[in-house]
Amino acid sequence: MQRRQVLTLIGYSAGLGLLVGLVAASFTWALYRSQELALGSFAGYLPPSYSGENGLLHTFRNPHPWTLLLLLPFVYAAASLLGHNRGLAKIIAAYHQGTKGTLREKLRYALGSLIELGAGSPMGREGPMAVLGDWMGDALGRRFLPRELAQHLPFAGLAAGFAAAFHAPVGGALLAVEIFFPGLVLAIASLGPALIGALAGFTAYGAFWGYEPLLSLEPPPPEWLDLGFALLIGALMAAVGTLLVYAVRAVRRASAGVPFVRRHALLGLEVALTAALLPQALGDGLVWVEMATSPILPLAFLVALAAVRTLFVGVVYGLGGYGAMIGPALALGGLYGIALARALPAIAPEPQTAALVGMGALLAGVVRTPFAATLLVSELGGYVILPLALPAIFVTYVLTPVQAFPEQNLTAESVPAEPFVGLRVGELTFAVEGLLADGRLVEVDPEYVLQEGDVLLLPSGGPVE
Repeated sequence: MQRRQVLTLIGYSAGLGLLVGLVAASFTWALYRSQELALGSFAGYLPPSYSGENGLLHTFRNPHPWTLLLLLPFVYAAASLLGHNRGLAKIIAAYHQGTKGTLREKLRYALGSLIELGAGSPMGREGPMAVLGDWMGDALGRRFLPRELAQHLPFAGLAAGFAAAFHAPVGGALLAVEIFFPGLVLAIASLGPALIGALAGFTAYGAFWGYEPLLSLEPPPPEWLDLGFALLIGALMAAVGTLLVYAVRAVRRASAGVPFVRRHALLGLEVALTAALLPQALGDGLVWVEMATSPILPLAFLVALAAVRTLFVGVVYGLGGYGAMIGPALALGGLYGIALARALPAIAPEPQTAALVGMGALLAGVVRTPFAATLLVSELGGYVILPLALPAIFVTYVLTPVQAFPEQNLTAESVPAEPFVGLRVGELTFAVEGLLADGRLVEVDPEYVLQEGDVLLLPSGGPVE
């Protein structure tokens, strides 16, 4: 690449990052206002907010008629009318098939996410932030740059969205180039633009929401004797991640054939029931990781919260809820890590260390991004956790047999339909050229509900170069 091209790419990546950071800051403001309106009005509950964004680590309850919770299914059903969930999974699929999403599709996803996340969904805000950044990078590159430079800008926009969501520019950049592949592979040529975009994006975002780590977790230096705990938590997170992904698949199978709008109404009903029984499970749960490091919260409560959130996230994601799995995976890993440390104090490190180790391990297992997981938790709590985080992360990565984004596997001519059973063909995030059912080639029908044993035939294509 010539010097002029390098300077051009640096300038566009930085400018794009600043724009995405401003959009992400606006989305965060709208999300907080949406939570105040929806949760405050319907559930009489406001969750704690991130200390890194000047939030309060307190929950607020006020008396309210429980019948207002029955409005949540209608809120979620209305959000579903914006269209199917075309978030990070769609971006991953589009990368492998050399296609691009539309502005309308991504704006509808972002608006649907805003409504559902504001109404208590346990999914992560990083989804719409990153999706909008990806679209802005694609649009800017196609409009102003030659193809060999334009191909890098979506990574810069994606990274800026991740950096803003997690207050972690280096981890966000690595996540943007690693999330497309299931096995220790990076889109390394785009790492430079991703880093520039992430740093610029967080610079703009932090001007409004602060530059502190998202959570206040300050672990002390670990002892080498804690290595056994790290290996144990790595194995536990592999089990949790496997259970979570199979819960998603089970929900998809159970809801096979149910129209999309009705599925979201059921999703709203699930949120309403959770709000009535355990409102602390509402939201992405990351703040509860910080709060759980205090001994004030009983161990029984932590175990119950982690178990309920595991089921809650599995049901919501399985029903097609808007938002991403990354934040919820971090939250679950942190809660289980602290619970295990409290249960086994003789061999466990401090709760802050256990939380960060569990967060990185579960993220690496279900999203298949061990490098990004390592950097994300290091930016959250400091590189002092590396001696325990690294072994736990790679133990979970090796032992977890499933993944939250099966679209990462769209590199062959065909893929088994098992991870997508229960979905209609028209709901898939990727194009299908043919379908083998019971070993027979059948016509691709958008209304066909995928069954166990089906094989999806993919069109020829590949990443846009």
